[in-house]
Amino acid sequence: MTQQLYKFSIRLLHLGRCWPLAAVLCYMAVLYFGLQQYIIWSGPGTILGIVALCMVTTFNAAEKGSLRFLLVASFATMIYLVMPAKTLLFIAVVGGLFFLAETFYGRVNALPVCVFIVMSPLFEYVMNVFSFPLRLQLTQWAGAAIAVMGEQVTVQGNMIVHNGTGFSVDPACMGLQMMVTSLLCGIMLVGLYQRRERKTLPLKRLLPLLGIFLLLNIFSNLLRIVFLVWLHIMPDTFMHDMAGMMCLGLYVIVPAVYLTRWTVSRYGQPLQLHRRRYVLRSAVKMFALNTLLPLCILTACVIRYQQGPDNVVPPHAPALAGFNVTPMPGNIIRLQSDSLLVYIKHIPASYYTEHHPMICWKGSGYNFHKVQQQPVNEHTIYTALLQQEQAVLYTAWWYDNGLVITNSQLQWRWDVLFGAHPYSLVNVTAATEEQLQLAVREMLDKRLLSVYL
Repeated sequence: MTQQLYKFSIRLLHLGRCWPLAAVLCYMAVLYFGLQQYIIWSGPGTILGIVALCMVTTFNAAEKGSLRFLLVASFATMIYLVMPAKTLLFIAVVGGLFFLAETFYGRVNALPVCVFIVMSPLFEYVMNVFSFPLRLQLTQWAGAAIAVMGEQVTVQGNMIVHNGTGFSVDPACMGLQMMVTSLLCGIMLVGLYQRRERKTLPLKRLLPLLGIFLLLNIFSNLLRIVFLVWLHIMPDTFMHDMAGMMCLGLYVIVPAVYLTRWTVSRYGQPLQLHRRRYVLRSAVKMFALNTLLPLCILTACVIRYQQGPDNVVPPHAPALAGFNVTPMPGNIIRLQSDSLLVYIKHIPASYYTEHHPMICWKGSGYNFHKVQQQPVNEHTIYTALLQQEQAVLYTAWWYDNGLVITNSQLQWRWDVLFGAHPYSLVNVTAATEEQLQLAVREMLDKRLLSVYL
């Protein structure tokens, strides 16, 4: 009997050594079940981000890992239970993985954290939606630059018309997608030169350097637009993609190489190498923390999954004369008539990502042209032309909470954050521009949609 208990105890000890693997499996379960639709694993930003992580992640084995990532992950998990934003769950999992790694390998450098931020879906969302005013401004600057060269050019929203040919600054265009690529390449350059110089760039120097990479990318996009329009290089061609690659290489990567090398050499701090290697202390404490944290994150994920999404749309929406009204999944109400298609997309809270038209219509195969801000009845809304092969539609959108109408992402999020009634994104689409203008004016004048807001 004693021998059997001894063997059983030995087996338990051997199994106890596998607890890091069990913690990793918990995190992987959350990534797969809780963030499966949040992270696009096949996306170029995700793939390049994984490559960057492998290149820049280093551990200082002479320094003890702290509890900073444990605190970040715990805080994100608690907020996630109240505000079920997928970004919070993503932060919790990443923080947990970093905390587990620091438990065994020592203090991790800051570059992997920057990589996770840049490769996150939230960053791409911000680049696609919040950078829209920047795209309009880039179009204006590019048109002005071409006009200075003596060319006949007109600018209509995000479209430049040069010698009768229109060129649009598209959010899906390779030039703007290069924003993520340029930042990840810049971070990899920092990691490369830190290894060569055996130095570490402090955060107060690293962040301005990444900001310069962003400015270089904006300048590169401006030159690229001018180049494409001036030489009449059309989208979906080999030269169109080559122009993006050339501008990225010449105006972003090349300056970044020299700037990064100089910055790391000038401001990098030498690595503090000690003779004594970091040894894991308080093994029981670290075991407890590294097992409780993934279990708490997994539990929070299961709880929010069972509760389902926050629905604010009633199952039976009020009728509207001339329209078929249909509640849809995702807090959406569809109103359809013979000539109009209206989507009212409710946004439960300020931290939600809304169903933006420039993303949804793209998913339906339409391209955006002539996207511009347009004043209508003392309000400012966005209008655009949608095109799919020979099919052409006209669309407009704005944010409305029944009291305030705006086209500003920052304004509606700020209002809701401080207690305003939740907003809805209103998207109106018609077959002709005249129908769209008449419908939008009537909806804004008579507040026809207020019953759904």
